[in-house]
Amino acid sequence: MKNILQVLAVLLAIGIAPALGQQQYPYPDRDRDSGYAQQQTLSPDDQREFNKEYGKWQDANQRNDRDDIDKHARKMEDIMARYRIPPDTPFDRIATSGGNDRHYDVHEYQGRFSPEDQKKFDKAYEHWMSHRNGHDRDDAARDENHMQEIMARYQIPRDVPYDQLASGSRGYER
Repeated sequence: MKNILQVLAVLLAIGIAPALGQQQYPYPDRDRDSGYAQQQTLSPDDQREFNKEYGKWQDANQRNDRDDIDKHARKMEDIMARYRIPPDTPFDRIATSGGNDRHYDVHEYQGRFSPEDQKKFDKAYEHWMSHRNGHDRDDAARDENHMQEIMARYQIPRDVPYDQLASGSRGYER
């Protein structure tokens, strides 16, 4: 009888453990939900409103204006809730790059990196180009993530072209 209870306890633990592990992981699986925001279609008016709030939210982040950041985030979250988009979906997955979003001059972001970060960015950019040309998706993705991390530290939008930030022949210290 004791052995049967032990076997049942082990089987129960094996069956419950994976379910508990999934609930404790706070971030969605990248592969599973990567197309989620694209599957949700906002009405044109809501998409325009979302893009407008997203641009204002980005501006507020650059100014580090906490009140404005919260105000614009709440407005975007309200739109997301109407379409039953999970609240942990990043805003940039919903914002579109149509004609209604923010426009900026990429030159305003050039030369922002510290000399150390510029060297790291340039190295990651060179590797990224090499891996892309060699069709090595895994390494190219790793290099791109590294460049995005550096850009995030300097609050540079994700859609600024990498070649505009790499030193290249612009005379930045390498």
